[in-house]
Amino acid sequence: MASAYLGPRVVDVNDLNVALEAARLGADVIRPEQVRSVSYKGAVDPVTETDTLAQQRILSVLSHHRPEDAILAEEQPNAVGTDGRLWLVDPLDGTVNFVHRIPHVAVSIALYEDGEPLLGVVVDVFHREEFSAVTGKGAWLDGHRLEVSNAELGSSVVGTGFPYDRQTRARELGTVVGDVLARVQGLRRMGTASLDLAWVAAGRLDAFWEIGLKPWDVAAGLLLVREAGGITTDLDGTQSTPFDGRFVASNRIVHGPLRTLLASVMTDV
Repeated sequence: MASAYLGPRVVDVNDLNVALEAARLGADVIRPEQVRSVSYKGAVDPVTETDTLAQQRILSVLSHHRPEDAILAEEQPNAVGTDGRLWLVDPLDGTVNFVHRIPHVAVSIALYEDGEPLLGVVVDVFHREEFSAVTGKGAWLDGHRLEVSNAELGSSVVGTGFPYDRQTRARELGTVVGDVLARVQGLRRMGTASLDLAWVAAGRLDAFWEIGLKPWDVAAGLLLVREAGGITTDLDGTQSTPFDGRFVASNRIVHGPLRTLLASVMTDV
């Protein structure tokens, strides 16, 4: 289990440049690709040849510039410890969207050290937006500093997602969604968790919650939200890490009531 976030560390600016270079090259692989060679890791969990090609390009950059660092990537999720420097890579977040030609797809790269975040980068492949965050230095979108919204729960637009095993517990998930929908202005399910979190950081969404996400899905996005002034916790209020199974990320006004609501209805989910 990764340790809780304890505060800013000194980040080498070259690490951010490496992450951006790798993410841009990964996006360049995805952008012109036609969907081909789709296989499934589960009943509804696809992987394409493009996922693999993008990951190869990203890992080649990271291995070249930071050969001593560990890497945890979606298409080769080998077990690693949380000590030392660890890159967490999602080479194509939103594969279902990609397969269906929905242009809401991202590359997500984060760097952690001893379980604490150093930096995160999320590149929106088709809209060419680059979100980045460095611990203690803020969150940014294409050179503009990000800040979470100040909406209250009743006027908030909240994002969520559904786990790949949702067929076995659709009724319970439906209850949760219904209870939240009754309390907010709108609910969105975009299908790309890294971008959902980036949009919370940018104030486009006021909150986001999901269960069952993997470390590479959220490692960059959680830092983006925090550095934009938001909060990310487990349902019990403990500071989130990428290795947690369920979390809520939001602005500071929504967070308390939304977390309390989710905790009350998600006991069996």
